[in-house]
Amino acid sequence: MKYIAFIHQESGGYIAVVPDLNFTSSYGDTFEDAVKNIIEASELYCEDLKTLPKASTLDELLKNKNIELEANAIPQIIDVKVEKLKRINVMMRSDILEVLPERLVEFNGNRSAYLQTLVLQDLQTHNIKTI
Repeated sequence: MKYIAFIHQESGGYIAVVPDLNFTSSYGDTFEDAVKNIIEASELYCEDLKTLPKASTLDELLKNKNIELEANAIPQIIDVKVEKLKRINVMMRSDILEVLPERLVEFNGNRSAYLQTLVLQDLQTHNIKTI
């Protein structure tokens, strides 16, 4: 879902806020860092929501009297991706589990991330698209 963040410069860095996401805010040393950080903060905010809030248009946000924006705020469209995860149980041979840690280094030891990557690669190989 695309939302509008407002980013303004303030004492050595940049502050970003997304009014549609309960005024989720973040900071970055550079404009680019602020954009990256506000996307991450917005995704974290949305993770536990049952439904995502409706995204307002720029005109709606600018005309909303309840929203106070900094005079130098720059609107920036951000793409908030929220992936709902589901827990599953998986059984594997014990010899596979014993050597698996060698491959998990690049996934910070996360077996789920490793398995998900393998499944996505297989789906792409067979031209099966995910959402």
